[in-house]
This record gives sequence, structure tokens and C-alpha cells, in this order.
Amino acid sequence: MVSLLVAVLSMAVLALAEWLHARRVRRVAYLAFGPDGSPRSWTAVTPLLRVAAVGAITWGLVTLLGIGSSPLEAFVARDTRSVHHVVVALDVSPSMDLPDAGVKEDQSRGDRARDVIRSVLARLDARRTRTSIIAFYTNAKPVVVDTFDPEVTANVLADLPLEHAFDAGKTDLYSGVREAARLGKDWRERSATLLVVSDGDTLPSQEIPTLPRAYSSVLILGVGSPHRGTFIDGHSSRQDSQSLERLALRLGGRYHNVSSRHLPSDAVMAAAAALPPEKGEPTELRWLAVVATCCGSLVLALLPPLLALVGARQRSWSAGDALSVSGSTFPARHPRELCQIGA
Repeated sequence: MVSLLVAVLSMAVLALAEWLHARRVRRVAYLAFGPDGSPRSWTAVTPLLRVAAVGAITWGLVTLLGIGSSPLEAFVARDTRSVHHVVVALDVSPSMDLPDAGVKEDQSRGDRARDVIRSVLARLDARRTRTSIIAFYTNAKPVVVDTFDPEVTANVLADLPLEHAFDAGKTDLYSGVREAARLGKDWRERSATLLVVSDGDTLPSQEIPTLPRAYSSVLILGVGSPHRGTFIDGHSSRQDSQSLERLALRLGGRYHNVSSRHLPSDAVMAAAAALPPEKGEPTELRWLAVVATCCGSLVLALLPPLLALVGARQRSWSAGDALSVSGSTFPARHPRELCQIGA
């Protein structure tokens, strides 16, 4: 409906422009078209062709822009039932700065965690995914909630020094889970996935919070070397894989060691498997929009050279035409129009 309305408005504007153009052409008709003062008869349809072509192009482009995404929200799914909420609880404690992650164990745990998160989000359908990021250390703070813009997520993961938003102390891993539970309490059932990315260096002793039914899957991703410890804050820090496995078991999820390899694609795809398929646009409408855009563009591209080559009856004045002008062969209004042009 919107595309049709925009096409009609564009055709109306162009029709007005064609009318004004025709008025101006009539004043210089004898100079433009020769002694007859008129172009070939077939050119009478060119204003209609131009108006129709612009209407077809406008409708086709607006329709194509609306299939799959809208101009303002390019990555938002139309069917709200198919929206996939991805909540990332990211550990930003000082132990995440230790360089014992990556293939060669020379990458910091925090950088490795961000690389893994980017890899997971890149393999999800951007139009159906809304991302929330929770940073946790001594407590948890939501950084961004339900964004569909990948640039916002990229900026959070790349540039924000999240660790400075917290007071120093022991890492409270469960605070990230509690904040994720608070975010998802009003979401549709089985529409969300929780990613907890941490080294599991310190785990609190209190009971693990319960997640709402909105979370269909939980992935606990461990970073840092599980074998080699690094001294920090009075103790040797390494990835506590056993504690992270217990956390995954209590939350009904799965634990993956992503310190040296990325999360398997089957695990990423399984995170969104519970979502209903999104209702797509009819294929016929897409092809019709493509055909309308191509045909309209072709008409607009061919009209100027056709008018220039075969639009006028006579392209220049001859000596006989000049004698006809001196003998007043032309209609009486012609000299007056010439005077107006000269003025």
C-alpha cells in the first residue's frame, strides 16, 4: 500500500513537470522542430511513457526495499513471533585481561571472548536477531538491550572499557545470569538464547538463579587456558572448566571451551532451532517489482536518444524555409513568438 501511494505521488509530480515542459516547448516549437513547428506524431506518447516509467520504477524500488526490511529498520523481522533474543553475559573482570587464550595462548581472555561473540552473532540471521549485552564483574549492568543494529554491538565489543563501570572485588558470575533472567521475564516462551562468556575464575557460593521460560538454550563459553594458571590478585587464575560445566548443567545448557577454537556451527544453529519460520514475502511480488524497475529504467534510458534521432521532422532550417519566413508563410503568431524569444 505504501509503495503504491509513493508511486502515485511521484507520477503526479512528474505529470505536472511534463505539463510545464510542454508549455515551454510550444513557445520554441519552430526553432526546435523546424518549419512545421511540431515533432513526429509518435512523440505525443512520450510524456505518458515517462510518467508510467517513473511510477513503475518507484513502485518497484519501494516494494523491493520493503521485502525483507524497511528503510528505517533494515534488520528487523516483520513477524514478531520469529524474533530471536540473544543475551550475552560477558565477564569483564581483571582476570579477563590475562594473555593465555587463543591458538598460541598469547591472546587475552577478553579479546578472545569478544572474537567468539562476534563469530556467533555473524552466523545468526541478523534480521531475526535482537542482541542484548550484559557486562558483569562484582555485579551486572546491561550495556545494550534488544538492538538490531550490528554496528551498536560491534562498538560495544570493540571500544567500550566496560571494566571501569564496576567497583573492585570478587567476580559474581551469577549476577549476569540474574540480569539475563530479569531481561527475559516478559519475552515469548522459547524465544531467547543466553551466552555466558567467562573464565569461571571465581564462582559465588549462593544458589544459581532460575531462568524464565523465554530461554530455550543456554551456552556457557569458557575462555583462558584450563591447564596453565597465571598469578593475579593473590591466586593462580585459569579457566575453571569444571565449575562452568556445573553451571551449564544447572541452567540446562551446554558448556564449550572456546579458548582456542570457535563455537561449532551446529551449536549455533541449535540455539535458534526453536523459533518458528518467518513468513516470507510472495516470490511473485519480488519478481514483479524487479520487472517493473527494469522496464521503467529501460524506457527512461531509451527515450532521450530516440527523441534526439527520430523525434523531429526537420532538424535545421533551409534557404527555402528562410524565404517562407520573409513571405509570411507561417501562421500569424509565429513572428510574435520569435520576438518573444529574442526579447
